[in-house]
Amino acid sequence: MPASRATWGTWFRAWYAAQWGPEDVPGLRVIILLFDQVQRGNYHRAAELRLYMDTYGLTPKGAQDRRWQPPNEEESVHPSIAKPREYAHLRVVD
Repeated sequence: MPASRATWGTWFRAWYAAQWGPEDVPGLRVIILLFDQVQRGNYHRAAELRLYMDTYGLTPKGAQDRRWQPPNEEESVHPSIAKPREYAHLRVVD
C-alpha cells in the first residue's frame, strides 16, 4: 500500500535508523507487512504491530527502552567546534 511504502521511507530517513544494522532488515520487513495488514483493516494485528515496533525502537517507548536519543541538533550542525574536554591537555608519551 502507498501508506506502507511512505512509512518504510520515513523510518529509514529517521534518526533512529542509524541504530539498525543489515541484520535488522528482515525484522523490519515483518513490521512493515504487519503495518500493511493493519492499514487494510486487519485490526487484530495492531497489538502485534505495536510490540514489534517497540522492539525495533520505532515508538517513543521503544526508543526510551533502548536509551536511544535523537542527535543533539547543536552538535550535529557544528561538528567541527570541539568542546573542551577534561583530559584535552594530556598528551601521549612514548
